[in-house]
Amino acid sequence: MFGTAFGQVAGGAVSDIKGRKPVALTGLIVYCLAVAAIVFASSTEQLLNLRAVQAFGAGMAVVIVGAMVRDYYSGRKAAQMFALIGIILMVVPLAAPMVGALLQGLGGWRAIFVFLAAYSPVLPGLVQYFLPNPAVGGKIGRDVFGLVAGRFKRVLKTRAAMGYLFFQAFSFGSMFAFLTESSFVYRQLYHVTPHRYAWVFALNIITMMFFSRVTAWRLKTGAHPQSILLRGIVVQFAANPSQLAAVLFFGLPPFWLPVACVMFSVGTQGLVGADTQACFMSYFKEEGGSANAVSGVFRSLIGAGVVMAATVMAATMTASASCGIALLWLCSHRAWKENGQSEYL
Repeated sequence: MFGTAFGQVAGGAVSDIKGRKPVALTGLIVYCLAVAAIVFASSTEQLLNLRAVQAFGAGMAVVIVGAMVRDYYSGRKAAQMFALIGIILMVVPLAAPMVGALLQGLGGWRAIFVFLAAYSPVLPGLVQYFLPNPAVGGKIGRDVFGLVAGRFKRVLKTRAAMGYLFFQAFSFGSMFAFLTESSFVYRQLYHVTPHRYAWVFALNIITMMFFSRVTAWRLKTGAHPQSILLRGIVVQFAANPSQLAAVLFFGLPPFWLPVACVMFSVGTQGLVGADTQACFMSYFKEEGGSANAVSGVFRSLIGAGVVMAATVMAATMTASASCGIALLWLCSHRAWKENGQSEYL
């Protein structure tokens, strides 16, 4: 997680100066080399260090995606693109465990990294072919740290944008709490088998994908991103306290009740994720890479903080979502009204 965060910070800031393509290529090359080296790792220490390098390269490449959306799209179009990216990324949690289990069964854990090492060199080639070359990039000189710090400072001082960022991060933290605690709750308290747990877990991904499709359709038909976001907030805030109330009332509620509440709580990421990202990024035309890096780092750090503070899953999810809503109102309530009347969003 920290490797990815550092990669996002470095890649996002440098891409604002040198352009997106060189940074994406550098990140992917670092990723490819690290994956190839992991195959030959001979100790746990080597494995962990190389995994950190792999995460750093991945972070450098991933941060470019949101920045490029901001470069080429704005308003509803940007939200549509973020929704499409979200749908694509949601396929990975469904496919990765199955593919990983198959590869591990065939050749142990190294087989997973052999597979990654085999296909990952294709990625720099695709980036080289499809991504446009940047305009004349700026030079990185002695004042680079001042330039980078200045860009991050401008992002962090834009209060109106930070409300959307805080909501997105704490909403993500609510989902992180589920990801961390669900195995204990479902398998230890409800004695769900591993096979059934996999299906119950998949329901959340399917719900998220459904809401992402709803978001894409509503944006295409002219809905304002904030109106979709508001509905997502309502659904999420209804689902989390309902789950907490059920725990307080029943102690151990009927199994279907927390499953249904979590489906709607986690699933609303499909409603709020793309729209909060579009609203946040709309404030940063010149600092798109730095802004997207800040977004990724905040999600990771707040998500990790929520997990470390987790107690009862329902209480943690409710508290995290509530913090996000409160900070959205405190930081961005004026901007919310202004954006609601704007054709830009």
